Amino acid sequence: MVGVKFFLDTGALIALSGLEGSDSQVFKNRIEASNSRLSITHIQIDESYNKELKNYQQKIKKALESLKNKGIEVQPIECTKIGVFSESRFGLARFGDEEIGNLYDELRNEIDQCEKDKGRTKTPSNVARDAIIAVSSIGHDCFITCDKCLFESWQNVVNKRKMLRKNQVPRVIYVQPNPKEVAEKMLKFL
Repeated sequence: MVGVKFFLDTGALIALSGLEGSDSQVFKNRIEASNSRLSITHIQIDESYNKELKNYQQKIKKALESLKNKGIEVQPIECTKIGVFSESRFGLARFGDEEIGNLYDELRNEIDQCEKDKGRTKTPSNVARDAIIAVSSIGHDCFITCDKCLFESWQNVVNKRKMLRKNQVPRVIYVQPNPKEVAEKMLKFL
């Protein structure tokens, strides 16, 4: 029986990889003992190959290697819930139905507006990746994010949509990009 199914955004993945020493071992042991699972999408792995994200790509690659070396398994989900041209990889994305497509569009618009309201701009590609990642967290127990706009936007969309309340929507958890805080928030659910 699978324990808690955690879904990590890229910031949470990178932060979690910073766990060291006994903190890392305690986290690993508790995740394994509870038979819990940590998941990401191919989008995050593909971000590490994106030429426009040079420093970011090294962080993702190092994060995945670091967690693997610590014995903490992070598995990419089989397919994202929606395929988006120029972001999704053929065979690793589903053709979302109309409801998922509308959800993705609404979430993408919410994230973009949140970023603008805070005086920041993300590229359309970055906003699209964030929305794909969040929508793909449906079916998991917890979605861990270090992105305040992604957190607020996903909460807004979930609260507006009755469909999401009927399906398994993850608990969306915002954490600072601090290794111990990410681990502690996750371990509270075990």
